[in-house]
Amino acid sequence: MRQQRTFKKKAGISGIGVHTGNRVELVFTPAPPNCGIKFIRVDLPGKPEVRADINNVISYQRGTTIGENGADVHTVEHVLAALSGFGITNAIIEINSNEPPVDDGSSLSFINLIKQAGVIDQPEKIDVFKPQEPIYVRENEVILVVLPYDGFKISYTVSFSHPKLKDQYLSLDITQDSFLNEIACSRTFCFYSDVAALMDQGLIKGGSLDNAVVIGDDAIFSKEKLRFHNEFVRHKILDLIGDTYLLGLPLKCHIIAIKSGHAANLKLTRKLYQAYMKTKSDCRLRT
Repeated sequence: MRQQRTFKKKAGISGIGVHTGNRVELVFTPAPPNCGIKFIRVDLPGKPEVRADINNVISYQRGTTIGENGADVHTVEHVLAALSGFGITNAIIEINSNEPPVDDGSSLSFINLIKQAGVIDQPEKIDVFKPQEPIYVRENEVILVVLPYDGFKISYTVSFSHPKLKDQYLSLDITQDSFLNEIACSRTFCFYSDVAALMDQGLIKGGSLDNAVVIGDDAIFSKEKLRFHNEFVRHKILDLIGDTYLLGLPLKCHIIAIKSGHAANLKLTRKLYQAYMKTKSDCRLRT
């Protein structure tokens, strides 16, 4: 088990949502023990809560959307990855629109916000889930495997059908330091050939070279140079960390991922949830 953790004080940020294009203000607020992570839609009547919970996922189209109590919050994975990186288990996130600010397309702004708010351990403990048997998801070329491991490690391979983009691989033990230094600042990306289709679907209304890397047929477009030579696989790891944090618990395991995206990430998180609930049920039966 591990100490529960929350913020020391409030801290806020404003910006636009990458898909909705809506102006938004987001505030991190300390939460009591056993609260979990909750988004509060302060712009809606009654200020409904949306718990960051795998059972509340309602969409995974180019991002993870959660919904509850008649409200939804889009593209939560970058926020959740930052909270996971600092081990924040209890948080109230006040938000006055339906999508967090994208900032530069990474988790960096949320990392800075957590540093501004400060972090404090709470007396209560939280379970750390360590699967004892392999768990896997496979759909065509997409593979995710969870193996027992005394730590939290991700080994990720991306492979693109693109003449100018090589396959990328990274294997990393995920600690607070490694997340902050190796993963948090990696930015979201898309292919230029997909832009028109995404716009037709009503997405990326707030997207620009300020908050995304665009991969063209012959060049990579970005407001700045790539932050890592393999920034794309690092961002995929960031997304996976955020998606699996919808489990609501820290993990001890080794996740091996090949060509995964939000749909498979969330399917894996559901399997992790089922495995965790089974262990809890087995413990109750034994006692």
